Amino acid sequence: MKKILIIGSFMTDLVVQTLKVPVEGETVIGKSFNRFTGGKGANQAVAAARLGGDVTMIGKLGEDDFGKEHIESLDKNNVNHQSVLFDSQTSSGVGNIQIDYNGNNRIVVVPGANLKLSERDIEKNENVIMDSDIIVLQLEIPMKTVYKSIDLANKHGKTIILNPAPAQLIKPEYRSKIDYFVPNETEASLLSNIEVNGLETAEQAAEILLEQGYKNVIITLGDKGVIFKNQDQFKYVEAHRVKAVDTTAAGDSFIGSFAYGLSKGMEIEQTLNIAVAASAITVTKLGAQPSLPEIKEVNEQLLVPQQ
Repeated sequence: MKKILIIGSFMTDLVVQTLKVPVEGETVIGKSFNRFTGGKGANQAVAAARLGGDVTMIGKLGEDDFGKEHIESLDKNNVNHQSVLFDSQTSSGVGNIQIDYNGNNRIVVVPGANLKLSERDIEKNENVIMDSDIIVLQLEIPMKTVYKSIDLANKHGKTIILNPAPAQLIKPEYRSKIDYFVPNETEASLLSNIEVNGLETAEQAAEILLEQGYKNVIITLGDKGVIFKNQDQFKYVEAHRVKAVDTTAAGDSFIGSFAYGLSKGMEIEQTLNIAVAASAITVTKLGAQPSLPEIKEVNEQLLVPQQ
């Protein structure tokens, strides 16, 4: 099994469930409040590890209670955290999440220590990159740090997965270094200038992203499924029909599970199927990391007939 390295963010999610998300100037009564460990990087690391992946994480936390909770979560989920760093001058990242009756969310993040993860930090951990096989990145850390990570991973011939979230333009010279580019439909719309609202427009957006230089493009489409496209292949996998409780971390579940499938040497279609099943399970539960499934749950979900 290949080794997975996640370079990315930590967030403590402060989650409010409400029947109705308030508009400007409005106050509503919430249904519940919870606190969960999250962040795109940490979620993806836990997602891959829960399925049985060999996972290491590089990121930065504040020296606070939230930071301690994140380390405890990585420990609990068998994610190697020896390369996680701490900043004594900055607090750990925090996200405020509002979830409505249909499980849809609105999120505001305060990145905190995530923005202190520097190019120098990555250089100091070049040996960790060398010892890994699959490098997974997102954009909740500084872009210069992302680029340094891509440079070093490319230098050592590693497989690179980039989840461009939150959406930002990627410098043209880096696009061909990325093996799998995985935006959601909103991110794909912004990066391709095609409004993605279904399969046809998703394929059009993927074609534009390929023309921009990416090798393999995967666009996640929420309850409409996912497409995969490169110069030779096009694949579509339908979403599983489930009742959504909280869509937080659905994309992270997909990314982490996709990395796991690659680490096991699975064919692309099998890897996509596992990732789609995992993300379907994730939306049926509240919270980011608490909702991420184990491999047994994913295998059971794959056996459920889809209509």
